[in-house]
Amino acid sequence: MLDTFIRLAQEIQKIDDDVKELRQAEQAVQRGGKMGLKVSQIDGFHEKLRVKMDSAVQRKMDQFDEKSNELDSIFRSLLCMSSEAPTAENFEKDAEIVSGYCSELKAFLQSDRSGDCPRISLSVEQSVRRLLNNP
Repeated sequence: MLDTFIRLAQEIQKIDDDVKELRQAEQAVQRGGKMGLKVSQIDGFHEKLRVKMDSAVQRKMDQFDEKSNELDSIFRSLLCMSSEAPTAENFEKDAEIVSGYCSELKAFLQSDRSGDCPRISLSVEQSVRRLLNNP
């Protein structure tokens, strides 16, 4: 469960980085075009490049949607675990930390994704480990 959760968070962060890189490249081509610079002398190349970059961004957005579904599944599993475990103060804090991170990640995935993707912190990872090791 922990490995799956961490892998999922890292995959979401990687997709976010890829989307931002694609958008920056697209903006660079647009700025170059406005300044009269051309990437290629082929007629319509810039438009074709823009369409390809837009479709690449859309594919990445589709991957975000898939990861959102995976996150829902993992989040439900973690919630089930938290309802079955004893309610010690430390456990409640760990559950709150993990729940908060999952909520941030889910909010990012359900948004327009223009903001920064929440990164998994050491405290979240440690909390997940403690939750999974809790009897």
